[in-house]
Amino acid sequence: MSKIFSIIGLETNTGIRDIGLMSGIPEVEDIQKSQLYNELVEDCGESEFITVAVKSFRYGEGEPEDATAKDLNWLKAHPQFLKSEAVTPLQTASFAILHPDQGMQMNM
Repeated sequence: MSKIFSIIGLETNTGIRDIGLMSGIPEVEDIQKSQLYNELVEDCGESEFITVAVKSFRYGEGEPEDATAKDLNWLKAHPQFLKSEAVTPLQTASFAILHPDQGMQMNM
């Protein structure tokens, strides 16, 4: 089995940033439901929008499946693996989520 995961970068228009890993290739709704996003929203109540960068990757061979929480924890503990040739880039996406409306999206 191969595993699919994404690195998510978030930045508010006030300059607060955070980065994290998510399983699979998340949609906007998945990101908005994530702990990473919700913690950032708590820290940036004055922000008008949050820009999001999603870089998705695959590692391993065989039929692809979303990385599990255990896989993500291993990746967090081994950040050098993310730069290895064993990891193949799949796609990149950028967009902004308008805040506080929480749901309006602008593709960038």
